[in-house]
Amino acid sequence: MMLWAFVIASVVSAADVKPDVRVLIDISGSMKNNDPSNLRVPALNLLVDLLPEGSKAGVWTFGTYTNELVPHEAVSDQWRQDARSRSRDITSSALFTDIENALERASHDADQVDENYDRHIILLTDGLVDISEARDGRRKRQENNESRDSIQFDLLPQLKKAGYTVHTVALSDNADKDLMLKLAQRTGGLAAVANNAEELMQLFMQALDRTAPSEQVPLENNRFLVDSSINEFTALIFHKPDSQRVFLISPKGERYTALTHPDNVRWHYESRYDLITVSDPDDGEWLVETEMHPDNRVTVVSDLSLKVSDIPATLFRGLDLDIQASIQEEGETITRPEFLRVVAMDAQQLADNDQVLKSDAMTGKPGEVGTFVTKLGPFNTTGNYRIQVNLDGKTFQRTVSQPVFVQDIVSAKVDYDDANEPQRISFTKVLPELKASDLTITAQVNGLTQKAQLATQESWALDLPDMNREKAQRIRVFATGTVEGKAFDIELDPVIIPPLNPEPQVETLDSPGEMDAQPIDEGTADSADKAEEDDRPKKPMNLLDPNSQPLDPSKPSDANLLWVYLVVALVNIGLFAGAFWLYKRFVQRRTASRQQSEERQSSEVSKASEDKPSSEDRQQDDDLSL
Repeated sequence: MMLWAFVIASVVSAADVKPDVRVLIDISGSMKNNDPSNLRVPALNLLVDLLPEGSKAGVWTFGTYTNELVPHEAVSDQWRQDARSRSRDITSSALFTDIENALERASHDADQVDENYDRHIILLTDGLVDISEARDGRRKRQENNESRDSIQFDLLPQLKKAGYTVHTVALSDNADKDLMLKLAQRTGGLAAVANNAEELMQLFMQALDRTAPSEQVPLENNRFLVDSSINEFTALIFHKPDSQRVFLISPKGERYTALTHPDNVRWHYESRYDLITVSDPDDGEWLVETEMHPDNRVTVVSDLSLKVSDIPATLFRGLDLDIQASIQEEGETITRPEFLRVVAMDAQQLADNDQVLKSDAMTGKPGEVGTFVTKLGPFNTTGNYRIQVNLDGKTFQRTVSQPVFVQDIVSAKVDYDDANEPQRISFTKVLPELKASDLTITAQVNGLTQKAQLATQESWALDLPDMNREKAQRIRVFATGTVEGKAFDIELDPVIIPPLNPEPQVETLDSPGEMDAQPIDEGTADSADKAEEDDRPKKPMNLLDPNSQPLDPSKPSDANLLWVYLVVALVNIGLFAGAFWLYKRFVQRRTASRQQSEERQSSEVSKASEDKPSSEDRQQDDDLSL
């Protein structure tokens, strides 16, 4: 199961700021393989359905060019209708992947600041930066790298300065995950990785939930509790395509469907989900009668709400997270002792399958009545997780959760020489608060522990010794130090050095930092008519390689094989000559037979003409008859 997030901003005034969401969808030819069922369409439709009223949104598709699929306008019922209709035009036909141009088009109003809107970009791609039409491999790599560098060093700082938050969704292992991570991390966005297109709906929603936060009530066994403070709830119920009907049962036992429901119920049906909104709902327990799905949720609009401090989209391995929360009624923090005594709060770290990895009770903050705090962590493993705060008020429940990505404090890159031999590992600082002098990086190479040397204020280098290239090398990396006075001692993701002559199989990476070690191949241009092929460089066969295997005495030598080839060739020539002679003999006999047949036919025609009366003879016979 993928992550769902519903977060409430920590600043009360932020409630007046509406989201401005720009969606960029890759339509390069490789999407035929990575999204064969075109699940980008239902994923976009779900996002469109859940955008709040009063927000702004626009959709662009990009490949060789960037086209505005849905105009960037205020969200309304008409805008949603147009967006659903135009989403059917999403294809997989472009030859290239111009991410730079797509980001430029989506940020067209970077110099026009509107404090009423919070601007976000959701970027979906399955490939690398690929803009070059050059046939020369060196030139192609140069042009693609220039565009990639332009995104990192020119465009990204501009996006950050203009206040854009970039959320990235990388589909397939061919995506430039390192670039996606930098775009998200440096703008405060979420970086998510889809293992397949089936996860696109959930990943789009993760990104949307960072842009348009909402609050939810717990949903257990398809049951949820509505209290008197809830003015409206929206149930999002997933199901298999065109599966059984969904029923909503009220606390009074009334049974609602998409076709039969009262006026205070709005019901929108799609092939993969139902979206049900109920205004002024009855108090008590509601039931959704359908198959259970881990991503079902119920969000609420309530006078009684749980407010949680902002949680960064990117967290770091080995560090803790400070969380603060309060209960508010009509925008004011509740401080009544008799109320606070009966409520309980906890914070959790959850995995994709909803498994609770860490859980800590939240207690009152000294000196601030009504404020609950805890320290969650440290986080031990990189990847996508969910931070969730739960409130149990006996007669009411609330849940606020937010997707996060846990990564290492530094990224790793293997540098190779011209002979494709690894020379060093370069480490680059990712955590902004980290000081170079406060970090020590060591690695275990060939059974020995080596220390990385400080290269710049943001990078370290570790020289590599000669190693066995016949098999993959797994180098363990450790980091110790302090960040803002907090000590850490952690093991980072390992650095994997592939063998010099790897087996022909797809290789996976253990961490985003390792992706820098993968070269961009000359033939990475997407094709609309042909699936992308393996872009690893092919090593030509070297018949004179001194390291090649010696001849096996049990097998025939090259000289013996030559005689075998000559005998086979002579036999083939003899068979061909015999077949040609038989064919020629057959043609001659057939020609003679045809000539004899024609002579017989000619003789019969002549004889028939002699026996046949002329026109004058027939005239004389007619006269005699008269």
